[in-house]
Amino acid sequence: MGALGDMAEKNVLSVWDAIEAFSDRGRPIDYPKESAKSLSFPAALISLTTLAVAAVPLVLLNPERVDGLPMLLSLFLFPMIAGGLIIELVVLCELQRQEPFWDLLWWPLAVLPTGLLIMSIGPLLAHPDYFDVTSFTSAFEVMLTFALLIGLGLGLSFVFWPLVVLPLRMLGLAAFDASRGRRIAAFRIYTPFIFLAIPAISLLAVASLGDLEPSRAVGGQVVLALLGIPGDYEITWQPGLWVVRGITLALIGSAVWARAQAQSPRVPRGRHPGRPQA
Repeated sequence: MGALGDMAEKNVLSVWDAIEAFSDRGRPIDYPKESAKSLSFPAALISLTTLAVAAVPLVLLNPERVDGLPMLLSLFLFPMIAGGLIIELVVLCELQRQEPFWDLLWWPLAVLPTGLLIMSIGPLLAHPDYFDVTSFTSAFEVMLTFALLIGLGLGLSFVFWPLVVLPLRMLGLAAFDASRGRRIAAFRIYTPFIFLAIPAISLLAVASLGDLEPSRAVGGQVVLALLGIPGDYEITWQPGLWVVRGITLALIGSAVWARAQAQSPRVPRGRHPGRPQA
């Protein structure tokens, strides 16, 4: 049990070391005067804003379009984004060597899901045929599905943060430092693009191809489609497939460039290669 605990601790430390490395701007850390910080106000602002935004698709729900998109946006996508932003608040607090007050969890784990469930009752009562509600039991099952959808969205916020929020922060800070005339390390530009490319390529590939059955061969079919080789797939959106190819080529090209930059000799300032020094 002790060995497992030590292993788990090492894994946590390695992940946090990676987060600190990705957040390093080459500047000393300014240690705060207070060792703890309250994040309740920004967490409340994010949660309440999410509730306000999520109400729009629910109010504008069109019962003639039985695609489930409004419910996916309001009960899955928006909570996932809100959870990722709140995780970012906690990470920033930890990077500043401050311990957050954990009462902030009240907002994403209680107020936000409860508010979303309450708001979803209105569309359920207004358009029962849209949700195939015929009895109290079926209505309860639909509400249970809504709750599971919200829980899945909040859970996937732990995936949304490293793949979207963290790289966007890295790019934003790199752009800010570059505008101030500071030198930017190559990994601060290349790494976030890799993180952002993972969900972009996955979503665009799925949207561009049809008749893909869940199996181990899906990855192979996607590769064949990217290479233009015939296979057991159907191209439903050709522009999306070209975007995926462009992102892939950009990643390969930037990797080659970063490798060449790392291996090229650096010449000190004030000196010229090939010119003898006095």
